[in-house]
Amino acid sequence: MPTKTTKKVTNKKVVDKKEEVKAVKPVEEKKVENKLAEEKKAPAKKVASEKKAPAKKEETKPTEKKAPAKKVVAEKKAPAKKEEAKPAEKKKVTAKKATAEKKTPAKKEEAKPAEEKKATVEKKTPAKKAVAKPSTTKKASTKKTTTKKTTTKKATTKKMTKEEQYAKLSLDTCLDLAKAMSMDVTRDSIIQQLILNPDVKSVSENLVNKYQLTGKFNFEEDGYDEGLVEVLVSKVFETADIKPQKPEDLQADVTHALNYKFTDVVADGEEYKDQFDTMRKVLMIAQHKDIHDSKKLEEEVGVDVEKFVEEFMDLAYSVLKTWKYEDVDYYEHFIFAVLSQLEDLHNKYSNRIMMDVADLYILHGDYGLGDADYAYILRENQIKDYIYYRYASIYEGVDKDKAKQIANQALQFVDDRFTYYPNIIAVLEG
Repeated sequence: MPTKTTKKVTNKKVVDKKEEVKAVKPVEEKKVENKLAEEKKAPAKKVASEKKAPAKKEETKPTEKKAPAKKVVAEKKAPAKKEEAKPAEKKKVTAKKATAEKKTPAKKEEAKPAEEKKATVEKKTPAKKAVAKPSTTKKASTKKTTTKKTTTKKATTKKMTKEEQYAKLSLDTCLDLAKAMSMDVTRDSIIQQLILNPDVKSVSENLVNKYQLTGKFNFEEDGYDEGLVEVLVSKVFETADIKPQKPEDLQADVTHALNYKFTDVVADGEEYKDQFDTMRKVLMIAQHKDIHDSKKLEEEVGVDVEKFVEEFMDLAYSVLKTWKYEDVDYYEHFIFAVLSQLEDLHNKYSNRIMMDVADLYILHGDYGLGDADYAYILRENQIKDYIYYRYASIYEGVDKDKAKQIANQALQFVDDRFTYYPNIIAVLEG
C-alpha cells in the first residue's frame, strides 16, 4: 500500500514539471527574464530543500522515500533545453528508481517493525524480570516470615513446665529461693529432719505449714511457690545420702572414732570428715529428743558421748591447722552448736574450744580475731596461767617478739604458785 501512494505523488510532480518546462520556452527568448527566472527558481529550490530537510529529521524513515523525488525534480529543472526529448525516459527511470527505492524502504520498514517487535519483546522481557524480582522478594520474605513463625512455635512447644524448671535448679539456688520466701533453713537443718524422718514429702509439708507458704507465692509472678520446698528437701536428701540411722551403726562409728590413732595429714583429714558426720548424727538425735545432758544422750544412743566429743575436738585441732580458713569458721559454728545442746559439756569444754579456735585463726593469719578471742577468755576467767601459756605459745611459731610480750604481760597475774608459771618463763627466756 505505501508503494502505490508514492507512485501517484511522483506522477503528479512530473506533470507539473512538464507544464513548467513548457512555460519556460517562450521565456528563453528574453535572456534577461530567463536569468531572473533562474535566480528566482534557485532560491526556490533552496527554500524547498531547506523546508524539506527538517522534515527528514522529524520523520526518520519516510524521508528516504521523498529523497528520490527531490533528485528527479532537480534533474528535470536543470536541463531546461531538453524539455520533450527526455521526459518519457526520465519518467521511466524515475519511476523505476522510485519504485526500487520505495520497495527497499518498504522492506526496511517491514524489517524494522520486526526489529521493533524484537525490541518490544526485549523490553517486555526485562519487564517480566522486573516483575519476577518482586515476586521472588515476596517469596523470600514469605519464607523468612514462615521460618520465624516456626521458630516461635518451637519456642512455645519447648516451654518448660514448673516442675521441669524446678528440676534444673541447683541446691544452692533452691536455698536462696527459700530465703526469698522467708524460710530460715539450711542444708544441715534439713538433713537433721530427714535423719529423724526420712520421708521427703512429710518433711516438706511440715516446712510449708511451719512457714505458712500455702498460696502465699505465685510461680508465674514470683518465679517460685510452695512447690519449691519439696524440690529443696528432695535435693538435700539426694546429696546427703541419708539413710535411716540404726543404733548399732552409730555405736560402731563412735567406737571406731575412739580407737583412731593419728597417722598423716591425708588419713587424718578423711577421718575428720567421718567423725564430723557421726557427730552431726549424735547432735540431731539430741535435738530431736530434746536432750541437753551428755549422760542422758549416752543412754539413748549407747555410746560415750563425752569421750567422743573430746576425741573429735583433738582431731579437728590437728587437721584444721593445714586446712582453709573457711573450714575453721565452719567448725567453730558446728562445735559450739554441739556444746550448746549439751550443757554439761559446754561448761567443761567452752574455754578449751574457744582457745582452739583462736589458735587456728592466728595460724591462718587472722591475728585480730585470734587476739580478740583470747582477750575475751582472759577477761572472763579468774585463773589465767593456762590461758596466757596457750596465748604466748601459739605466737612462738609466728612472732617470737610478740610471744615474749604476751609472756611478760602474764607475769602481772601469774607467779610461781600457778601450775603453768614455769611454761610462761620458758617462753619469755626462749
